[in-house]
Amino acid sequence: AHLPRPPEFSTCFSPCGQWHATEWSACSVTCGAGRATRQAVCSNHRHPVDQSFCDPDEKPVAEQECTAAPCPSVYTRQHIYEQPYGYPHDPGRHPGHSSWNVPSADNQWRTGPWGSCSSTCAGGFQRRVVVCQDADGRSNSYCDERVKPAESKSCDSGPCPLWNYSAWGECTQTCGSGRRTRLVVCQRPDGQRLNDYNCDILDKPPDVERCNLQPCPGSASWHRRPWKPCSVSCGRGIKQREISCLLQNQTRIEEAHCSHLPRPRTQKTCRARGCPTWKANRWRECSTTCGPGLQKRDVYCRLKGTGRVREDLCDPHSRLPTIQPCLTSECTPFTWVVADWEHCNATCGEGVRSRKVDCKGPGRTTVHDDYCEPSSRPSSLQLCEEAPCLYMWITAEWSQCSASCGVGFQQRIVSCSARPSSYSTQQFYPPSSFTSKSCPEPQPPATQPCLLRECSHTTYWKVGPWTMCSQTCGAGVMERKVECVTSKEQPSKHCRPSERPKSRAACQDRQCQLLTSCREVQMRQGVRMDGEFYLKVKSRILQIYCAEMQTDSPKEYVTLRSGQTDNYSEVYGHRLLNPFQCPYNGSRRQDCDCRNDYPAAGYTLFHKVRLDLNSLRIMITDLHFSQTLHGRPVPFATAGDCYSAAKCPQGQFSINLIGTGLKVAQVTKWTSQGNYVSVKVHRSEDGTRIYGRCGGFCGKCIPQAHNGLLLTVH
Repeated sequence: AHLPRPPEFSTCFSPCGQWHATEWSACSVTCGAGRATRQAVCSNHRHPVDQSFCDPDEKPVAEQECTAAPCPSVYTRQHIYEQPYGYPHDPGRHPGHSSWNVPSADNQWRTGPWGSCSSTCAGGFQRRVVVCQDADGRSNSYCDERVKPAESKSCDSGPCPLWNYSAWGECTQTCGSGRRTRLVVCQRPDGQRLNDYNCDILDKPPDVERCNLQPCPGSASWHRRPWKPCSVSCGRGIKQREISCLLQNQTRIEEAHCSHLPRPRTQKTCRARGCPTWKANRWRECSTTCGPGLQKRDVYCRLKGTGRVREDLCDPHSRLPTIQPCLTSECTPFTWVVADWEHCNATCGEGVRSRKVDCKGPGRTTVHDDYCEPSSRPSSLQLCEEAPCLYMWITAEWSQCSASCGVGFQQRIVSCSARPSSYSTQQFYPPSSFTSKSCPEPQPPATQPCLLRECSHTTYWKVGPWTMCSQTCGAGVMERKVECVTSKEQPSKHCRPSERPKSRAACQDRQCQLLTSCREVQMRQGVRMDGEFYLKVKSRILQIYCAEMQTDSPKEYVTLRSGQTDNYSEVYGHRLLNPFQCPYNGSRRQDCDCRNDYPAAGYTLFHKVRLDLNSLRIMITDLHFSQTLHGRPVPFATAGDCYSAAKCPQGQFSINLIGTGLKVAQVTKWTSQGNYVSVKVHRSEDGTRIYGRCGGFCGKCIPQAHNGLLLTVH
């Protein structure tokens, strides 16, 4: 815990080379036709690099023909006129024609001046042109190869320059992490100072470093974040938390600054509620009294202290068996014997008839039913139907009036009964045997108002019907009108308050279900199809898209209502030929002096992003609901390029959360990766929109790993 944390990133550099050609050398001959040469060097900003960093197809030519003044003739004028240029077409017409095919004293090797050294320092080579010419300076090929002068030789331009550096300066702070600098220059061994590109940029020693890393007394301390939920929903698990080393101003610093303090633990064991387990009742009796049969038992999921719970809460793989084979004894020859059906027990409509079923043994003797197979026992009862019944309403006498004066009411029993067929000896079936739907409409009234006499100034509480419940789910209120009136329906104030009926009452049509995850939707509602659902997220009801609902681990996504055009990530593919410029004031131009060959380039659109409902963190690498238009897929909220090292970013990303009920949290920040990276992020006032431009040579920006892309409810 006391060791400094190793760095997660380091800089790297791969040079991009261009060909540079030296001046042409002097012509290889002083008269006649010769050749001129030059050197082609692969360099990166005037610093020579290996030729593999340059395009071989673009390498400049290193040799070309040249013509000097005509050479003086060694022949007589007559000889020149008689002798044609080049070799004779018909050597037979000329005496001594065989001498054209052997080296002649008239043919000589001629050399050009030596070219420049191929290397500006250390060992290299020089080249020159060597040609064979005749006495007139014309090109020939019949010189003596044994005496041909050398075309190349080694050369040494002196030692290469090296990096030289001074001692470190004073630290800017005495504690709490300061900085110190030193002078680093490119020099020849003789002390001559050169521009930095003359030395290997990859080997340049650092000119700045951190110093006095020890924390100032009392300035740094460990910051503990809250414990995360237990890793399991039941049984033993682990709780984890994040810790960080902070200064007094809450600035996060490396953990090495807190190494002198006891490091808080980052995980501990936890125990959630007990896990439900499978429990089984006793096995039932064998399904047969003889021969092979089956035994069954009830198996259920049980939680200690609660009792029976839903079966999906237990592990299906450890479920106890509910059936097993059994064998009580070997079977003996017993069989079921049935008698004829008796008459139907109903004289009209539907009834039941029965018959006798006996177990017979050897000799057709009647034995106890246990000797025969119960599962093969014939039915002893059967439905039967006679002539249709005629239904009629049966009414009793009216009761006495409920009020001795004023308006009251009377009651009577009204029931539906069946009238048997004409041949039946019965008069009526019991009234409870039929429903009111069997009798003809209309049903006789069961109550009626009555008035024995008018009351003198009688008052009573009059109530109206209840209204509908104020809530469609959960606890609500229903109301009715209650007023004091006389027997003539006139308002009055003389009713007894103690007898006043309630005008408000509690009601609850059904229990509201506020689900918090797609898994809960799957478990409680039995939904197995992907789609949009309303979930409770951090005390707010949000619309969440549930995916992979056919699996045991469905995932939650947020549909980006603003569309794909406002939610994209880009790594720009063009690269400037001179990466230390920022042309057109940083604006993007397709006709720039650059090449489109960055292998990491890509452009990705998003219409849904995955969201962790517990932490409200977007998983930027989930590309399930994205579309990559070209190049490689780019994670959400990410941008970059390899365009320029001069703070000229071209990569872009955009986030638009309008209509989702969410916004980007203030603690969400973007960090850079790569070299010469520039990060420009713009945030709307309400946090629902983010636009960023990032890039370097080469580099990108992503949400900081500490918080990630963290959201809050809007």
